[in-house]
Amino acid sequence: MSTGAVALVCAVVLAVPAAGGAAEKSQPRPTDPVAQAKERVSAAEKDLDRALVTARRITAQADRAERRAEDARRDLGAYAREAYRSGGVDLMGLASLFDSPNPSDTMRRAMVVRLLAEHQDSQVAEALAAVGRVDVLRDQAEDLVTQARSQLKAAESSLRTARQKRDIMGELARGAAAGVGTEQLTELCLASDVVVDVCAPPPWSEQNLTFDAVMIERYVHVRWPHIEVVGGWRPGDPYPDHPSGRAVDIMMPSGGAGDDVALGDAIARYYQENAAAYGIYYMIWRQRIWKAGEPIGQWTAMADRGSPTANHMDHVHISVTNGSSGTAWQLAEQRSADMAALIGKDRESGKGSSPGR
Repeated sequence: MSTGAVALVCAVVLAVPAAGGAAEKSQPRPTDPVAQAKERVSAAEKDLDRALVTARRITAQADRAERRAEDARRDLGAYAREAYRSGGVDLMGLASLFDSPNPSDTMRRAMVVRLLAEHQDSQVAEALAAVGRVDVLRDQAEDLVTQARSQLKAAESSLRTARQKRDIMGELARGAAAGVGTEQLTELCLASDVVVDVCAPPPWSEQNLTFDAVMIERYVHVRWPHIEVVGGWRPGDPYPDHPSGRAVDIMMPSGGAGDDVALGDAIARYYQENAAAYGIYYMIWRQRIWKAGEPIGQWTAMADRGSPTANHMDHVHISVTNGSSGTAWQLAEQRSADMAALIGKDRESGKGSSPGR
């Protein structure tokens, strides 16, 4: 295979258009995330088609180069090496010394045969070197196809994510009880690169809740899905936290009896351990109060308020400070990204299952 042919193959590889070329970038892009994701999938499919065509062309050229190298090894080199190494040149030269009127001319002819053999060996070496270069090009062609397939897979994943977000956001938009905290969360959900678990709407009202309060009750819905009711805003409460949307009441499924005690303890401990992330000011559970900054698990007894509900025997009360000081969104986003990565590994390994909550 000549140097020019190798250069031609290299040129074929370099001529493959990259994803999202100048012509595509000049086109106006749709603003709908699903439409954008569909556009990326379409572009990736075209890139993959072009990569496959180029790979087939390179492979065909590589096959031809290998055949030429093999022909050079068999047809060009065999005769010269055999004539030189078998001693045929020397025997012919000795006979010619006696028969030829000019022995020096016979010696020159023998030298020409020897140089011819060395030249053919050089041609074989050059052909084999060309095969080595073609092997590199084959690797490049394979990498090109692999990269295109990876880009298509990523684009398809983005489309699935966009569709999931659209469905989630559509469901949120239909919720008449959504408030300012829900709106802030919705914006973050739409901007995220992953589908975040707390973006799924709960069955209870979020009317007038602040962002931190929404993050608290949303994670209850994710972590403890058997909890059916979380109270929030109510205007007639004598304490200011509920009327301001800065408090939630996590109601126990059995009214505080039996397993509800362990469940409430687990919920309270989680929010104690993550109080800063959720912007928590204080918590009340089973006639005890805990304030942010105090040791985890260290509660202070409260006076009897006259009823199990007033004494918080059947629900965990959580109040936040100003409603937007926490960083729980970052926790939720990272948690969902980690979960998506684990699910992806399970699918690649053929397990087909995802870890439980």
